Amino acid sequence: MQLLTLNFSMYTVGGVWRPMEWSSIGAKLLYSVFSIVIVFSQFFLTITEFLDIIFVVDNIDDFATTTLMFFTMLAVCCKATIVIVRRNEIINMMQLLLKKPNKPQDEIEEAIQTKFEKYIRSRSIRYSFLATGSITGLTVGSVINILHGQLPYRIWLPWDYHIPLIFYTLGIHQMITLIFACIINVGTETLVPGLFLQTCAQLEILENRIQKLIINKTVKYLRHTLATPNKDEMEISDCIHHHLSIYKFAKTVNVIFNEVLFIQFFSSILVLCTSVYYLSTHVNDPFATASLIMYTICMFAQIFVYCWAGNEVILKSANTGDAIYRMDWPSLSVNDRKELLMVMVRSTNPIKFTSSFLITMSLQSYSNILKMSYSAFNILQK
Repeated sequence: MQLLTLNFSMYTVGGVWRPMEWSSIGAKLLYSVFSIVIVFSQFFLTITEFLDIIFVVDNIDDFATTTLMFFTMLAVCCKATIVIVRRNEIINMMQLLLKKPNKPQDEIEEAIQTKFEKYIRSRSIRYSFLATGSITGLTVGSVINILHGQLPYRIWLPWDYHIPLIFYTLGIHQMITLIFACIINVGTETLVPGLFLQTCAQLEILENRIQKLIINKTVKYLRHTLATPNKDEMEISDCIHHHLSIYKFAKTVNVIFNEVLFIQFFSSILVLCTSVYYLSTHVNDPFATASLIMYTICMFAQIFVYCWAGNEVILKSANTGDAIYRMDWPSLSVNDRKELLMVMVRSTNPIKFTSSFLITMSLQSYSNILKMSYSAFNILQK
């Protein structure tokens, strides 16, 4: 798979994406076992944290700290499951970008594709550094907790786990599980927005094709050269087909990751409310809040990357009609202008990525989420 290679490599390291080029049955079997172990570990930690909330937690501080990790792990379990279960759908979706009409057809289009690939890669690396800072802080805190005789994260088990061998095994298990959870999180938070931006790349390629088509037709008109009508019609039809294909690709992305977006936003709102409340009640305890501050910053960034990338798609798709209008279309024939008008009219309904039809990925939604979190925080304080 030639596109978004860094993002899929993160999934591979995280245990949820077997490389497509692997052909050895033994390697596939070993990686399947690795995936089962990783996913089972994620679900084990999530379920035991939930049981602790139900059976043990009896004060607001313990509830806040436990639910923070529970909702985070719940989102990770959803992401890992979706990627594994819908692997073939994701592969087919990526193949759409490597086939006509989406595949770049000349050097200019390849340059556009490369520009967006480099942009997505640089954003992914920056986000990875931010997540690395967060997981480093949590790992240091986990080691300190283990040295003080406490598990890094509260869980409930139906047996006594304070026996040294079982205790240290669980502690190391939680630390390793969290590291892999972070890798899966980073892979998703960079892959899905990356797919959003791939939509922008396709729209820019479409604009370039239409611009080139209009220039060629204008030159032929000025030279009084009669082109074959069928050929011209096919060229315009290709642009229309490409435009519809972009909408189809965006819809496919939204359908595949719909549950991921819903769980991510639902859990992120609750985590933000809880973490901000906990920080406000422990302002004088820097040791307890140091790692949580970095974690909260990552949660704000986590939601922002989705909303920012979705907002870019809305702006780019809505601007397609304006970009065509600014071209030298008056020199085209009436039929050509009518066909381009179809693209312009379709652009009045921009591409939008949604979270189960509840939240549209946009900066306006991000602002609303922050307002909602602040309102919930005020309710918790009362």
